[in-house]
Amino acid sequence: MQSLLSALNLDTLPQLGLGTAALLIFGAIASLAVLRGLLRILWGSTILCLAGLAAFFSWQHSHSLSLQWFDEAPSWFPVALPLTAFVISFLLLRAIGRFVVKPLGEPNEETAEKNRRSPIRWAITLILSLIPTSLLWFAGATLLRHAGSIAEIKNYTEELTNQPISESTALLAKLKQSIDKAIPTDWFLKIDPQSSDLRLTLAKLISSADEPAPKAIRVLEEPEMKQLILGDPQLRELAREGRYAEVLRDPRLDVMLENDNLREVLQGLDL
Repeated sequence: MQSLLSALNLDTLPQLGLGTAALLIFGAIASLAVLRGLLRILWGSTILCLAGLAAFFSWQHSHSLSLQWFDEAPSWFPVALPLTAFVISFLLLRAIGRFVVKPLGEPNEETAEKNRRSPIRWAITLILSLIPTSLLWFAGATLLRHAGSIAEIKNYTEELTNQPISESTALLAKLKQSIDKAIPTDWFLKIDPQSSDLRLTLAKLISSADEPAPKAIRVLEEPEMKQLILGDPQLRELAREGRYAEVLRDPRLDVMLENDNLREVLQGLDL
């Protein structure tokens, strides 16, 4: 450190006049003031997106947490946990944002009015708005796709039992197919691994085991596969009650999918 300081020669540094330095500081502050409103838009949209993702992740793990925390999972818990996660995340991120921008002071109304009329301001706003818009759109598509996965399980079991399929369930299942055609599924699996094809097929097998489809019978006839898939009475009870969302999110499916033989069977099974 001492050798570095000794080698540093102030004469080699570029010399800035007092006026030039003042102009640079003024320009930096002015630019920050112009961008302050844009950053507010960007940060506000990001807060909504992050809070929504926190609620989504909490909803994904609500079933497994209820199994750990309660002897009998209450019906309100899958709703209360995501709602609490959203509110806490939203308030916390909003407080952080206010703390960060507070030293910058309140915006000048006259300057803000002039900036609104600037074409450059409009262009920058449009470009920056694409970022939070894309995040919110992708978060919404992820939620729709997950809901479509649950609807797909319900459609599958109702078709096997000749039950009438509701229009909303059919619509969600079609929306999932449309989303998968438009966007690579790998993008969603990084955020929502519970809607993978193997897990979805396994959930269908568990949910329809009382009246399996012909393709599924050959799998369930194998003693090892049958014991692995239908060996948990609690999962079977969830399926009989039509609680397909809890079946899909149940952590016991993760344990089943660690079996290489089962994964191989599921990859070759099209339900």
